[in-house]
Amino acid sequence: MNKNIKLMIILLVPIILSLIEWHISFSTIFVIVSMILLYILIGCKEFAYKNKYTKIIYKIYRGIMILFISTFIFLEGAIIINMYRTKDVNSIDNNINTMIILGAKVNKDGVSKTLKLRLDKAIEYYNIKKNINIIVSGGQGCDEISTEALAMKNYLIKNGVPKNKIIMENKATTTLENIVFSKRIIENRNLKGKVLIVTSDYHLFRGQFISSILGIDNEGLCSISPLSGRIYYMIREYSTSVIDLYKSLKISFNS
Repeated sequence: MNKNIKLMIILLVPIILSLIEWHISFSTIFVIVSMILLYILIGCKEFAYKNKYTKIIYKIYRGIMILFISTFIFLEGAIIINMYRTKDVNSIDNNINTMIILGAKVNKDGVSKTLKLRLDKAIEYYNIKKNINIIVSGGQGCDEISTEALAMKNYLIKNGVPKNKIIMENKATTTLENIVFSKRIIENRNLKGKVLIVTSDYHLFRGQFISSILGIDNEGLCSISPLSGRIYYMIREYSTSVIDLYKSLKISFNS
């Protein structure tokens, strides 16, 4: 069998699996495009070296692909390491005075499964340290019945967290805005001490590096997502992390 055909069959496997599991979605398209780019990188090498001009183009392309692959591996590795380092409430520093719970989708029946997992992890920590301030951060999307902050507040109160411990940030529509707007609340209320960022496993690394860039002394605590959903969102995290890194640095330099 021709080696290019073998390569094509190998690269088709993740494409087929992603289509079966996630249908047509951002992560599926990302996988498809990535496999096509890998096929060009590996399968077209011999053709590219037959001409000096195509050889130059191929070397530039190879450099870009090496950068893409290495940064993707670095990010996914950082997410996985951070996930296992921050899943246990008992490993959190005692010098935490404020908790920021990052919002997620709200359904017509209330908080989504993803958001419920985040809130349950936050409650788990609250039951250890009762004197913590809790900022619930999230605005209202066009398909949501209320702000994420209000839905989170109602869920926390229903599960034993006193109303006076909860501070709502109900304007944010992105992770970056979650952190920026929550930071304003922390500064306006003169809340001292380290901040605990609470979100999903795949999302925590981004939440923490945004917080660190913006000058928030923080630790992280993550809820654990189902495997398929975790992989799906970890793939999405690559592009959103690159965008938020740029935007966070821009805000930091301009402040």
